[in-house]
Amino acid sequence: MTKRIIFFVLIFLYVYVTTFNIFLTEIIKVPAPILILTPLLIFYRQDNVNFRYGLQGILFFIAVMLNMLIGESELVGFFAFIINLACLIIFFNYIIGDSLERMMMTIYFFYGLLFISGVVLLMDHQLDIADIRTMLNGGPVLQSPSGIATTQFTFGYQMAAVTPFMLIGTILFKKNWLLSLVIIILAICFIFLGMQRSVFVAFFAAVALFIFLYFRAKSIFLFLGISAIFLLGQGYMDQFSEDKNQKNILNKSVKQADKNENRGDLISENFKIIAEYPFGLIFYNKTWNDVVQHNFVYKNGHQIITSHNAYLMFITYLGPILGLLLLVLIYFKVCKNVWLALKQIKLEENAMLVCLSCSFIAVSINSFFHNEWLLSTSGPTQFLYFSILHLTLIKSNKTKNITY
Repeated sequence: MTKRIIFFVLIFLYVYVTTFNIFLTEIIKVPAPILILTPLLIFYRQDNVNFRYGLQGILFFIAVMLNMLIGESELVGFFAFIINLACLIIFFNYIIGDSLERMMMTIYFFYGLLFISGVVLLMDHQLDIADIRTMLNGGPVLQSPSGIATTQFTFGYQMAAVTPFMLIGTILFKKNWLLSLVIIILAICFIFLGMQRSVFVAFFAAVALFIFLYFRAKSIFLFLGISAIFLLGQGYMDQFSEDKNQKNILNKSVKQADKNENRGDLISENFKIIAEYPFGLIFYNKTWNDVVQHNFVYKNGHQIITSHNAYLMFITYLGPILGLLLLVLIYFKVCKNVWLALKQIKLEENAMLVCLSCSFIAVSINSFFHNEWLLSTSGPTQFLYFSILHLTLIKSNKTKNITY
């Protein structure tokens, strides 16, 4: 029994540090994933399992080396990513292994932690919990209100992952209607008070895709009903944007409109840079700062910013040919698994895989508006990527549960 409890605690801690991008803290000077994974590997490793993620590891290494190490000259960030990636691959391959029970437990830990982060956001709106957030993050917080994240942007990836699951899961797992209603309202609150417009776009896109595939013709009436609710409630919602003291997604949109912030300009200028350096900045021995230092669009005071589109930035450094080729190779298998899951969306045994797929679609869309993504420090994105691959593998092999 003690061994089982220790196993649960270690799994929980590993999912915790992975989900919330905790690597080194002020107290622990050893990379947290290594520290937690080591006892798991020694005492709870599954024997007689084949190594499955060699291709993914090679592709990730090449892409990150070209983009982060050569392009951005981020030596520390490169090695931190490789350590995180290696630990994640080892975790799924040798700790989860062939056990569906371990896989499902890990997924529930993941979504449970993201839900708790959303609750912390709600608390942060009402109470001064900076010290609590610092303790939960393992380091100082930079922005508030937020959840278990140092910045609101990082928190956005957490909500992009969990909010589609909260709505879609209530439909697929057929929970009590009252509980489902409460969960859906909480998901909307997480988005509304999380102040990230990209999360709303990602949530809407993932949920709309699910509703269309799941309800088919009936989805038309659902979309009409949702549109009617928004139109009827528009006058009521306006009050949230009029009060400048309120912190919500509508108020933030008004403030950024007042500052004339236009993401479209950032993206259009990025396309011009790609056209000017078609083989990628790394082949011209240029950095982002070199090519945009005189471009006023990317000036924020004395600071140079990016186009806030992770995929475009990747292509800017590697060029359209090499960049798109690596993106296709990296995403091909996971997208194939997502497509197969959504094709069989009504199969009860596919419910969790569909939830993971919709969450992955949402966090991937979120990366069109920010810098974090699969090949950077986005813990939720990386976790979902390997969860989809591994759960599909377990189900396809029809493996049995194991004992501890």
